Amino acid sequence: MNAEILRATGRLGAIGPKSISDWERGWYTWPDAQARAALCAVLGAPDPEALGFENRRLKRSVDPPPGIDPELCLDMVSLARGSATLVDDPSLCVAVPAGRKFPGAGLAAALVPQDARDGIQSSRHALARLARADRRTAVLAHNPGGGVLVADGREYAATSVRESAPPPIPDAYRLDDLTIGIIWAVSNTDAAVLADDAALDSYQRSLAHYSETSTSSATLSEAPMLGDLSRHWLGSYFCAGHITRHLARLTGEPLFWTREQRGEEAASWLLWAHKLEYLRNTASRYADARRAFCIPEHEVRSSPKYERILLLLALALMEAFNIETQVTADAHFGEIEGFVLADDVIVANWLRAPSIWYVDAGAPPSRWATYREIADHTAADSIIEHPTPVGRLQAMAAYLEIPWGWLVARCCEVASAGVDGLARPRSRLLSTEGLTRALHFTAQLGGREPGKNL
Repeated sequence: MNAEILRATGRLGAIGPKSISDWERGWYTWPDAQARAALCAVLGAPDPEALGFENRRLKRSVDPPPGIDPELCLDMVSLARGSATLVDDPSLCVAVPAGRKFPGAGLAAALVPQDARDGIQSSRHALARLARADRRTAVLAHNPGGGVLVADGREYAATSVRESAPPPIPDAYRLDDLTIGIIWAVSNTDAAVLADDAALDSYQRSLAHYSETSTSSATLSEAPMLGDLSRHWLGSYFCAGHITRHLARLTGEPLFWTREQRGEEAASWLLWAHKLEYLRNTASRYADARRAFCIPEHEVRSSPKYERILLLLALALMEAFNIETQVTADAHFGEIEGFVLADDVIVANWLRAPSIWYVDAGAPPSRWATYREIADHTAADSIIEHPTPVGRLQAMAAYLEIPWGWLVARCCEVASAGVDGLARPRSRLLSTEGLTRALHFTAQLGGREPGKNL
């Protein structure tokens, strides 16, 4: 490869065994341009994608809702950055980005004139379009202070009808990395689980017999009709139940090892109703529980800011339940399955796994040694080590390159205005209660009180 780079560019290449190992493991998914060209030339590939590489920083296109002109579907991130222009058109659409598993979403939108926000009230057709049950919608407005304001379309329409007047869109709903992250997580997750709602209910019932055993693994073929996010929901739901059923076997304060590495994965803690209940149950049992994460630097570098914010808020939610969070950046631990370790061990894994779930009420000696190594490592070398929750979250914010003061202020604003007015889930399986608690807790740690410090 280095010889090919020298031949093509006249410059020495620097591809070594570690570079190849990192690519093979998926730690770096998009080599630099010279390396990509050399790899394609040496291996005879037509393009980097044919070799399994993926540029995850590129925005993937999102299909607009039926009947919407693609030219009127504006990218949400571009709107926030000021590189897209709002237009007043009944076919306006906002494209919500995709992720690794998130498919992306198109929100049918209505623009409320800045100087006449009651303009939409005169149009019953516009309100009916915002309230449609078959699609997510949004209301947009130019912010007098600059930028764009956004609100949940269905909530806006319902409030307009209920109060016989259009509600103002709070300044807290200005489009930035916090509100993008919330809309991104809610829109993608809600659409996915709603689409599979009947299948999820059916598979839950057909696979319920696994709860009668202490060890089980549900194969992908046992729920073939589910999409990725719905399959993850089902695996997470079963694993939470498995851990809860077996916690009585443990004595002492446990370590919970969790596999979320990115905000897309961690959004489940903020939105999935069963995970919030699971946190409540485990927190009520232990005074000094720990929950540890493996978040390598390459995952941070490849995540947009709005996604990193969700990861930080997930840690804030756990700290709000008096669960100490610990983080290792050592990618060596990234593939270790989820477990709970005290004097005994419980194994429960569903994320980045070859099956819907794998659970066990014990483990062989070799795994015990691995689990103890992780427990000792995160206790001694957590990159966010601090005796207080605020210190740990500030350290995590620094690691994720999120300005702490800005985040505290924005969490206070959005918590005061209410999350549901910004993006409300429709699925029975989702809730914004966990997200709201994380926002409140973060604001309070920064010395602000939602509803007062505005």
